[in-house]
Amino acid sequence: PYSQESQAYLRKIRSLPLLTQDQEYQLAKQWRDTQDSNALQKLIASHLKLVAKIANGYRGYGLPLSDLIAEGNIGIMQALKNYDP
Repeated sequence: PYSQESQAYLRKIRSLPLLTQDQEYQLAKQWRDTQDSNALQKLIASHLKLVAKIANGYRGYGLPLSDLIAEGNIGIMQALKNYDP
């Protein structure tokens, strides 16, 4: 089962909205062109559910889910620095 910390995090990200393809494209262009941190934050937030889902698939490797999610979130942030919409 999940730790209380992980359960709270998963509950919180469930409420985050998913972006349409057009919204994601517009935010990515805005981030690339103007370095708008608000656009970056929305892009990252929209992918947190995906990170959690992928991290959940690695739970059997002996690492806490919270660590797997944290590493995935770092990966999303690094990927967006070089993302070209």
